[in-house]
Amino acid sequence: MRDHNIQEISATGKVPWRLFMLLFMFATLGQLSVDLYLPSLPAMSHALRASPGLVQLTIAVYLFGVGLSQLAYGPWSDAVGRRKPLLTGVGLTVAGSLLCCLAPNIHILILGRLLQGAGAGACNSVGRSLIRDLVSGHYLSRLGGQMGMAASFMVAVAPAIGGYIEHYASWRVSFLVIFLYASSVLTLLWYSLPETHRNPDPHAIKLKNLLHNYGQLLMSPVFMGHAICAAIAYSGIIAYMTAAPFLLQTTLHLSPVQFGWLALLNASGIFMSGMLNSRYVIRYGVGRMLFYGITGMVSGASIMLIIGAFGFLNVYVVVLPMALFCMGAGLTFQNASAGALESFGHIAGSAGAIYGTLQISTGAVISALMATLPAVTQLPLSCMQLGLALLAVAAWWWATRGIKKPRVMVVE
Repeated sequence: MRDHNIQEISATGKVPWRLFMLLFMFATLGQLSVDLYLPSLPAMSHALRASPGLVQLTIAVYLFGVGLSQLAYGPWSDAVGRRKPLLTGVGLTVAGSLLCCLAPNIHILILGRLLQGAGAGACNSVGRSLIRDLVSGHYLSRLGGQMGMAASFMVAVAPAIGGYIEHYASWRVSFLVIFLYASSVLTLLWYSLPETHRNPDPHAIKLKNLLHNYGQLLMSPVFMGHAICAAIAYSGIIAYMTAAPFLLQTTLHLSPVQFGWLALLNASGIFMSGMLNSRYVIRYGVGRMLFYGITGMVSGASIMLIIGAFGFLNVYVVVLPMALFCMGAGLTFQNASAGALESFGHIAGSAGAIYGTLQISTGAVISALMATLPAVTQLPLSCMQLGLALLAVAAWWWATRGIKKPRVMVVE
């Protein structure tokens, strides 16, 4: 892609179809690696003779790999461009997926998940920076919304497919599918991705510069407030993904196929948030749309908690409030990303690294905490989500008001 084409994309916000498909695959590879095998978690516990908590830990380990690796991918992409880090990361995901497929025990599976996550971190961090290379302003939020809709598509499709895979084959086939998908991404990436970073900075990976850039980001209330909002939204969804396979299959006796299809409701919430954001973000601005998203998360968690406190437990009182929570989380993702990265285009790789690391690592911690709680009612899940959502309200206030003076990001 020539430089003037990149300038044209930046001016019009129109991304060529081939490049859009690559962005779609970056956005969905990490989601596929989490969602596809979720219906198989109870069966994996039995097949590998491992406790449910240890099997649930494979989610947290993967997320730690994704989160921490972004600290390296971000500055590296600022120094050498986006292409090489993406090729390296997707290659690691391919290797980790194959190791998971062939794992003879839970310990090798956990190692494979860590490697898988360390590779997928490139898609999160560098992929986000790549989008920032192409567009800015409300175009950035709109393209982020479209990638959010892509992720919601995978949230819907992957568990449903995974349920059928578990019913007709086994969990190993799920990891084989991830291996084949990652291999396809690697092939297309090798032949189709141009370099989008027009001004690589070889000094970006020097320790002094790293500390300066990271310090600048960590001291910014605008950046950190938005990043914390996104981290909380992601963690709320991860909390559900950790608890739901055992809550809905073991406690409520759903089959893997039924569990997989229920993911459509959650995905519909994220998908609807993308449609709403694309339509209204230019009119109302990033800050207000972000607040609407957080309000949706608070509402969904509160409804689930109140119903659970009265002792009602069935599929509907878990899944329907979660769909509302997901719609709020979707709005939060899209606008928090735009709000956090808008002012840091000159260090987009480092900004993407801190943003992604905070988001995924927080999700990993919450997943590990949920793995220690019994999944026999919705109360632990709803309490966790409500507490997170209330923290998001405080983070939104910090981001939009700033420390010393009001600062609200509004797109004109």
